[in-house]
Amino acid sequence: MRHVFVDRLHELQIIERAVSGDGLKLIAVYGRRRIGKTHLLRYFCNSRNCFYFVAIEASKHILYRELAKALSIWIGKPVGVFDNIDDFLDFMVKEVGKGFIIVFDEFQYIVDSDPESISRLQRFCDNNKDLDIAIVLCGSSVSFFEKKLLGYSSPLFGRRTVSLKLKPMGFIDAWNFYPNYNPLESIYIYSAFGGTPAYLALIDESRDAFSNISEKILYRGSYLFDEALNFFRQEVREPSTYIAILSAIANGYTKPGEIASLAGVTSKSISRYLDVLEHLDIVERIKPLGRRGGEVHIEIVDPYFSFWFRYVRPNITRLELGYVDEVLEDVKNTYDIYVSKIIESVFRREIVYIFLKELDIDVGEVGRWWYKSEEIDTVARGRDTSVFIEIKWSRIDFREALSIARDLEAKASLTGLQKPRNIYIVIAREIEKCRPMCREHHYIAIDMLNMLHTIKKKLLKLNTYINTQQNRV
Repeated sequence: MRHVFVDRLHELQIIERAVSGDGLKLIAVYGRRRIGKTHLLRYFCNSRNCFYFVAIEASKHILYRELAKALSIWIGKPVGVFDNIDDFLDFMVKEVGKGFIIVFDEFQYIVDSDPESISRLQRFCDNNKDLDIAIVLCGSSVSFFEKKLLGYSSPLFGRRTVSLKLKPMGFIDAWNFYPNYNPLESIYIYSAFGGTPAYLALIDESRDAFSNISEKILYRGSYLFDEALNFFRQEVREPSTYIAILSAIANGYTKPGEIASLAGVTSKSISRYLDVLEHLDIVERIKPLGRRGGEVHIEIVDPYFSFWFRYVRPNITRLELGYVDEVLEDVKNTYDIYVSKIIESVFRREIVYIFLKELDIDVGEVGRWWYKSEEIDTVARGRDTSVFIEIKWSRIDFREALSIARDLEAKASLTGLQKPRNIYIVIAREIEKCRPMCREHHYIAIDMLNMLHTIKKKLLKLNTYINTQQNRV
């Protein structure tokens, strides 16, 4: 999966810098299932003196027997069964010496089988601080890593060299999985599949977006048809409660109180469930920029889960009975309305920085603003500049864009977020005769698809350069 490593270049560099340091290095790499941890670490281990072990759910005796078997293959001679993790580490130091890397994948299974392993690992690290080795702990249990392994009460607290949480890919990075799609088709695909590498790898570029949605998500028996259900069954307790919460959000209920009511939980307990969903990078709490104590809204930020709860779950019976074409027709008839919400979120969290860089505008904080019935899709603020942005998933002309920009300026005057320099930008799916943008004074109109096409060409050149450099290594 070549594209995974282009897109995870930043994460790869973090691991490489950590490993290149002096003394013993302890590195934690974690993230939810299917997010690309194993591919990243196996790529990192290429051409390095690296022992890679994937733990299994088993008793302590069986697990350490499997560890010994894997090590025997790696060093080319039999080794005895280990009683614990520090016996294994001491043996590695004795047999291999220094300058090696150990990767424990699914490390939470080792701890489940041998609860003492964390304390024993802590003792080994403390006794071998100057030893030139790296130990990488990898796993898909986010709560285990954040609370039990990296938390304040963990024996390993303060001893890690670096901890790296892998998150789903953004729209721009995900595009590298289907580089032959044009910007519109890429937006359609991302709005249904999201940024999880295992999901993106399923996409068939020879088919259009709706064909991929039909074949890879809507068809009973396809991997993504019931992946959302399987995900929650494996990741959380009370999966039915989380499913009810996301169903409510997907149906347009964004306030915690109303979500709690629809999901059948108390208003006090809803925060706990939302915390878990935030840690899993599925939802995000949104607060109005610049307003203290403003009402919080909840937003699904993973497009796959957004699509699944919007189109699959409500139609599960019809899809089970094979009425895929009928459901797909419903998707087509409402998809642009659905995509308009997705693109607002994706733009605010990612694309805004790229667009503003194209305009040579530096900003710091970015967010939404709303008060009562007034709302601004995106506000970006720099030291002496504020940028107010309205996003329209439709085709308009420059005259319409200017009218929207003037209305936007009027709304901006209510926010208290204006600076000495203020810019008002209207971004539409397409704007006639703006390729990619038009400007009049402090009003800017941007044709989104055309701007994305321009950005894509620059990214393709960058990726070609990166691939060339990596192939030389």
